[in-house]
Amino acid sequence: MSVNDSATSHDPATAPRFEERQRPEIPLQLQELFAHQEQARSEQHRRRARVVVLEANDAVTTPDRLDEEFDVAVRLPVPACAEELARVLATVRPRLLLLKHSLESVDDRIITSCMSAGVEIMVLARPVYGLLRAPAMARFGGLPWIRLGSGATGRPRGERLKRFFDLSVILLSALVVIPLIAVIAAVVSFTGPPFYLQQRVGTGGRLFRVVKFRTMRVGAEQATGPVLALPDDVRITRLGRLLRRSRLDELPQLWNVLRGEMSLVGPRPERPEFIAGFDRLPDYDLRHLVRPGLTGIAQLTGGYAATVEDKLRCDLLYLNCRSMRVDLTLLLLTVVELFRGFPRG
Repeated sequence: MSVNDSATSHDPATAPRFEERQRPEIPLQLQELFAHQEQARSEQHRRRARVVVLEANDAVTTPDRLDEEFDVAVRLPVPACAEELARVLATVRPRLLLLKHSLESVDDRIITSCMSAGVEIMVLARPVYGLLRAPAMARFGGLPWIRLGSGATGRPRGERLKRFFDLSVILLSALVVIPLIAVIAAVVSFTGPPFYLQQRVGTGGRLFRVVKFRTMRVGAEQATGPVLALPDDVRITRLGRLLRRSRLDELPQLWNVLRGEMSLVGPRPERPEFIAGFDRLPDYDLRHLVRPGLTGIAQLTGGYAATVEDKLRCDLLYLNCRSMRVDLTLLLLTVVELFRGFPRG
């Protein structure tokens, strides 16, 4: 072999690279497998539901893994502009709207926009929402969510069924309830009138008189005027405290249910004097879209110690998720709490 031949054979410019000489051939079967997996991933990506996420634009936003399960089209800050949201829904056509914020951020305009676009709304769940049980609950992106319905709109058939349910429960429980009311009224009458009438705000903002067992001293508000009750209110009598703790002071309101002014389950009716100051809260007037109730989520979770904001959050939750199943669940939980003595005050 000549010197020139030797130089040529070891010339880096002409010799094949080491990586090219050592690169193994990929078997045809593996190539087909890789191609199949890539196609499957592509199809899975196309099958993922497209969603729009509303979240607080700050550092305390709960982290999520929604991008792993959904095609997240856009994330908007809360509170969202209803007009902007409507444009986004019309453009990206999502299947879900995921709200990573408190329930009161869902106003009627957001609900209307989603209903018009055929988009479901799911809200980041809180521990209190567990009262509603499955199937309203779901888990996406490592977080619990609750599905909202169109509670802000009228459903005549559902209201008729709810009314039939209320009357049936009262009729079936009359043999126990009527003697109990008579006994309590007789005991309370030793210190004054057994019943107390108070003006409340009902469906559509209409006023009505609610009937309760008297739990405070006679003329308790003559000096102070209307004042919200507190857990350790000094105006409450000893028997009244027991009645409030067990919620038996609300039993005479079954008369209001019979009259159609109230329902067994729903937001508690408030006094007009207090509502005048509550109107500053977002969407407080939405509570008046349904009949007020004897019991509800707020009464089972916070009692008299709950803040106005907490009660509103619970009432809006019920408003958007109400159904016969929810009503029955809340009613059964109320019966259980009657025997426990409502430890929340």
